[in-house]
Amino acid sequence: MSSPQFEAFLARLYCDRDFLEEFMREPDRVIKEVGLSEREQQAAVAIDRAGLLMAARSFDSKRRARMVHPSVRERLSGFLNRLRR
Repeated sequence: MSSPQFEAFLARLYCDRDFLEEFMREPDRVIKEVGLSEREQQAAVAIDRAGLLMAARSFDSKRRARMVHPSVRERLSGFLNRLRR
């Protein structure tokens, strides 16, 4: 299951909180509106929702961590390096 359309659907679930919430409330409607093939629709309905939420939260955390100002990141990195010694 790796059509570009299905991959874009998954990426949007991982990255777009509003879309993810909408999918969790009304998966059948969202899946049909996205225009997935019948096989892709079946895969989307069968998706592990707990795993999906966990992955989306993890990606969000990683995005937020990258948003930290570089000088703060450098100071934190230096601090952590000193702790490791």
